[in-house]
Amino acid sequence: MSQHPGNPGNPGIPGNPGSSPLPPSISASPGGGGVPQPQYAVPPQVVYVAAKSGGLTRAILTMLGLFLFAGVFIIGLTLGIVIMIAGASYENVVLRETYRSGGASKVAIIPVEGVIDDAQAEFVHAAVKDVLSDSSIAAVVLRVDSPGGGVTASDQIWYEVKRMQDAGLPVVASYGSVAASGGYYVSCAADHIMAEETTITGSIGVIAQILTMEGLMDKVGVEPVTLVATGSPEKDVANNMFRSWNDADKAKIRAVLDAAYTTFNTRVRDGRQHVITDASQIDSVANGSIYTARQAQENGLIDSIGYLDDAIAQAETLGNVPAGRATVIRIRKPPTLFGDFMFAARQQRQPLDADQVRSFVNDLASPRVMYLMQ
Repeated sequence: MSQHPGNPGNPGIPGNPGSSPLPPSISASPGGGGVPQPQYAVPPQVVYVAAKSGGLTRAILTMLGLFLFAGVFIIGLTLGIVIMIAGASYENVVLRETYRSGGASKVAIIPVEGVIDDAQAEFVHAAVKDVLSDSSIAAVVLRVDSPGGGVTASDQIWYEVKRMQDAGLPVVASYGSVAASGGYYVSCAADHIMAEETTITGSIGVIAQILTMEGLMDKVGVEPVTLVATGSPEKDVANNMFRSWNDADKAKIRAVLDAAYTTFNTRVRDGRQHVITDASQIDSVANGSIYTARQAQENGLIDSIGYLDDAIAQAETLGNVPAGRATVIRIRKPPTLFGDFMFAARQQRQPLDADQVRSFVNDLASPRVMYLMQ
């Protein structure tokens, strides 16, 4: 068989140079003359697909990341719903974490941190309830790092400390960076007070901040009118933020401050009488001044200078536990998960109405009597 012209590399297959000939098949000629004509099979076409390097790995990692994110979100959401359904609060739930492993006897650390408010008092109440339910706890360390706060909340925490002492548990107060005003108030009845070298303490006193808006109302051209019942003319005294306060207003609030100070002074006098035997000395240091740790030790407001581990050792001694042998647990607040975020988002979506404005104004008009370092 001769080669086709124009296809020298492949005999019999035009237009496919260089390929091997395919076996022919025999069929009758179109003219029906019976002369067999060669037929050639069409070669198969091959398509090559190039995979992009790393594409499968990235896809797998992406899917794993999505599953992980979804899993964490679902678990967190489920736990949050369970807590809300169960009505969990500081009154019912506190958590324990191990600060130091040891023997069967325990020392519990109860923290009082930040500005003292109702939530802080509720947490301490729940923590004390948990401590009193555990007979293996031999002593308590009240870890204070607070500039003070509300008068009532501070007094409630002081009462919880007394509850533990009345149950036979010695309490050692351990001061962090600051334990002033209400921070000192809550712990002044402790069996032993220990401050760190750099602690700021003292500030024994009471303060109230009052906001008046008479000048602002004059500038914007608004004249607020406040009416009181005929039988209660004193209702407007020290209770109106839309006018400048006179001497009668200030005298009424000062009477409240004096009563709160008398309570504070009495708490210090009763709590430190084993160190400060002269009542006049209490009055001289309880004048609102702040003190360093060294100054506080010199004037009898604290017993010693040391750190948290030193306070734990002191608690072991008072609780009749061999030194370094107690298991130390720290009681802490439960996590709020999405609660605070969801509440804030819900509040932002609500339009401001007249009742909310009135509530806000009334809150500003009420003087806040505080055991707070300024």
